[in-house]
Amino acid sequence: MDASAQGSKPGCGLASSLARQFGRPAGLAGSMIGPFMAWRNRRLNRLAVKLLQARWADRVLEIGFGPGKCIRFLARAVGEGLVAGADWSEVMVAQAARRNRLYVRAGEVDLRLACVTALPFPDGRFTRALAVDSFQFWPDQARGLAEVRRVLGEKGRLLLVLRLRTGRRRFPRLPGFTEQDLPAVEEMVRRAGFGEVRVERRDIGAPVAGLIAAR
Repeated sequence: MDASAQGSKPGCGLASSLARQFGRPAGLAGSMIGPFMAWRNRRLNRLAVKLLQARWADRVLEIGFGPGKCIRFLARAVGEGLVAGADWSEVMVAQAARRNRLYVRAGEVDLRLACVTALPFPDGRFTRALAVDSFQFWPDQARGLAEVRRVLGEKGRLLLVLRLRTGRRRFPRLPGFTEQDLPAVEEMVRRAGFGEVRVERRDIGAPVAGLIAAR
């Protein structure tokens, strides 16, 4: 299993500072990463909204929302519900807040500077939770999953959208998962107390796995 799927800290063992910026964007370089992330994950974000099956009046939490494109899609989907986010990058919180400023002002979007291992939300607050291409950067995946389960209500749904690495080499070489890693990720989710775990595989120009589980 890839080292990034074992709860290693973001940046540990990465080949470049650019790769570390994807885990926790900071400073001028981080501000430049945001627009690239919005472009790079555009198909992933749309797929995530589809797989999550967010409904009108749902309360949705996104972990590692980055520049906030998926936050906007979700806000449109849940209408009078709530979309909240936790991201530990000040740069990303600022970019996402600007991108979603109308929803923030209306009280329909709540963006927090926070790590997944210490979510600033009460027990059972949300009906849906998701992470899009960010699970590999969680500093402690087991603890993070436990926190996400805590803030999900009964029968809440979890979605992890994982971009799968292949043998083709690309630059930059970012941490992530391979097809062979998926069984271990599924087992980690089960150990955190989730059930009905399944994986939806898609090809959006690159292989992607959507791991879906119920609280």
